Amino acid sequence: MFAYKKERLENAICFFVKEHKRWRKKDPTQTYIYKYLALFDFGMLIKTGRPVLDLEYMAMERGPVPIEIYSQRDNYETKLFKFVPQEKNSNVIIVKTKGKKPDLEYFSEVEIEEMKRIVEIYINTSIDTNILSGASHEVIVPWEKAWYGKKNSMIKMIDAFPNICDKKDEDLSPQEENFLIYSGLKKGMEIESRRCDPLEQLS
Repeated sequence: MFAYKKERLENAICFFVKEHKRWRKKDPTQTYIYKYLALFDFGMLIKTGRPVLDLEYMAMERGPVPIEIYSQRDNYETKLFKFVPQEKNSNVIIVKTKGKKPDLEYFSEVEIEEMKRIVEIYINTSIDTNILSGASHEVIVPWEKAWYGKKNSMIKMIDAFPNICDKKDEDLSPQEENFLIYSGLKKGMEIESRRCDPLEQLS
């Protein structure tokens, strides 16, 4: 279910970095990349019932922030790109190999179309990070619920489907059914992972 998570994430970042550089003529800051990834993940969540990158997000002031990336932002480097520290506690992301293209074979046609849609709406325009942050707030409803509930708290993806737990099976949309399956499988994998962890067995 979560096969190729690392490859999908790295190639998604590479795609958005290259598209940002192509249209804006400069490397994107980490804030831009956080927004593009969140728009991609939550956009596909609404369309299909499953997030495409399987990241966890924190509700910070300027929008959803993927914790997995944020926690290693000062030394995050892969074969495709690297985060380069700048002034004011920020980073820009650069593609390491000039001319190297992201491998989109890891994504479905629907996912690729969503990535291109984000480029059309949010990258090849004059939208700055402030406007982009506002846009991500409006599009990603679970951020709003998390932020106003408790600032810098974890975003719950289930909040993308209001009242889902109160619905009868026959009243669920296909997206809601998919989300419940995804959520159940993920919980099962987490329980199995803890069961097989020697440190967990000692606790």
